[in-house]
Amino acid sequence: MLKDKKIRSIIIAVLAFIIVFHLVNLYFDVRHYNDAKLEYDKIREENVKDVSGEFEKVGDYPRLSIDVDKLRSVNADFTGWLYFPYLSISYPVVKEKEIDEYMTRTFDGSYNKAGCLYEDILSDSCFCGKHDIIFGHNMKDGSMFGSLKTLNGTKSSFMTGDNAKLYVYTDDKVYEYEAFAYYVTSSGSGAYSVVATDNEYDNFVSFIKRNSFIKLPSDIDFSKRDSILTLSTCSGKAGSDGRFVLHSLKTNTWDRQ
Repeated sequence: MLKDKKIRSIIIAVLAFIIVFHLVNLYFDVRHYNDAKLEYDKIREENVKDVSGEFEKVGDYPRLSIDVDKLRSVNADFTGWLYFPYLSISYPVVKEKEIDEYMTRTFDGSYNKAGCLYEDILSDSCFCGKHDIIFGHNMKDGSMFGSLKTLNGTKSSFMTGDNAKLYVYTDDKVYEYEAFAYYVTSSGSGAYSVVATDNEYDNFVSFIKRNSFIKLPSDIDFSKRDSILTLSTCSGKAGSDGRFVLHSLKTNTWDRQ
C-alpha cells in the first residue's frame, strides 16, 4: 500500500513538472510573439509610409515609401521590403551570411523565436536571380509567414487579380510578382533548386507544375524565364522536415519614385 502511494506521488510529481514546464515554455513563446510584434509594428510605423497621390502614377503598384537608409543603418543585411497585401505580409527582408543565422534573430538582432524574413544564402541580394528564396517562420499567431498556412491543403485558387500580387521594394526598384503555385514539400526538395541556366529553369518549372496543389494560371508565361521568388515556411509538426512553399513570377519592374 505504501509502495503504491509512493508510485502515485512520483507520477503526480512528474505530471506536475511536465505541466509547469509547458506553461513556462508557453509563457516565453507568448512573450517572444509579443516582443516581435511590437518590434515589427514599430519598424513599419517608422520606416514605411503610404504615399499614394504624392507622385505622378507610373505603374500600378502600391505606393509605399520605404526608408531603406534607416533600415540599413539598423541592419546592414537589409535587402528589401516584402509586401503581400492578400496575406497581410509586410516585413523587412535580410540576406543571411551564415546558414539560418536569422532563425532566432529579429531584424534588430535581438534573440527571438519569431526570427526575421531572410533570403537564402545563395539567393541574389538584388532579387534578380533566376530563383530567389525568402524563408520565414510559420508563427502560430499568423505573423511572419504564418498566414501562408491559410492556403495549406486548399485546392481552390485564390490567385485572381490583385490577390496574387506581391511586391519587393529595394533601394531603387519595385518588383511585382504574381503567385502561381503552392504545395507541401520537404527541406532539400526540388522546391529549393539552385537555378543558374535556362535548362535548370525549365526543369524547375516542370517540378513546380508536377507538385502544385492547384493548376497554374493560364496566363502565366515562363518563356522569358523571368525571376521566380519562393516563399518558404515550416509545415507539420515542430522539428519535422515538412515545408510549405509558394512560388511567384516577376511580372513588372519599376524605378522607385
